[in-house]
Amino acid sequence: MAESRFAELKEKERETRRQIVVESSLALFAKKPFYEVGMREVALEAGISAATIYRYFSSQEELFHEAFIQEIDTASKAFRNMLQKDEPAGMEDFGLAFVDHLIENESTFQMMTYLMLKSNLTNPVMGRFDSVTKIFFDLCEQLMVKNGAKGDSVRLYAHCFIASLAGILMTFRNSPLKNKKAVRDHIHKLVKVTSSLYTDQLISR
Repeated sequence: MAESRFAELKEKERETRRQIVVESSLALFAKKPFYEVGMREVALEAGISAATIYRYFSSQEELFHEAFIQEIDTASKAFRNMLQKDEPAGMEDFGLAFVDHLIENESTFQMMTYLMLKSNLTNPVMGRFDSVTKIFFDLCEQLMVKNGAKGDSVRLYAHCFIASLAGILMTFRNSPLKNKKAVRDHIHKLVKVTSSLYTDQLISR
């Protein structure tokens, strides 16, 4: 019994230290692109040796994946709140909130793009990434239903809508417009047009 409790305590301590490493990496990602952050820098930020960090993450890639997954999981809670209001948000509100979150969190956007385009993810990482993206598909589908959408095609439209938002960001995030505000304004215009198309096609019919 005592051995079991001791093992449980050791595991909790390990998870706490592991979380400190993740939080340290996210703090660094806020300062510069995630692909420029090395394991030594993360170890220094976390207050541990470069060798010790590998007790918690076997590779830099594994650490990046965990950081991204936790970041998206936190963000999804805010989107859930949009559904729980007496009058749920519309497609446009959801779309604008989605792109604004990724505009304001550069590291999250970079990691999302990296994971979407990388072809040789390990099975555990791919499984966790799929489960995270599924959260947004589910939320978008629920939003559509709460706004009156019906039929078997709702899930398909939710996939298309989220993919459209991601595509808009990837295409125009580095648009050669005069300043960041102009870029954001242009992205907002595209999101509003896209939202109206889905609203008219699926919800208003």
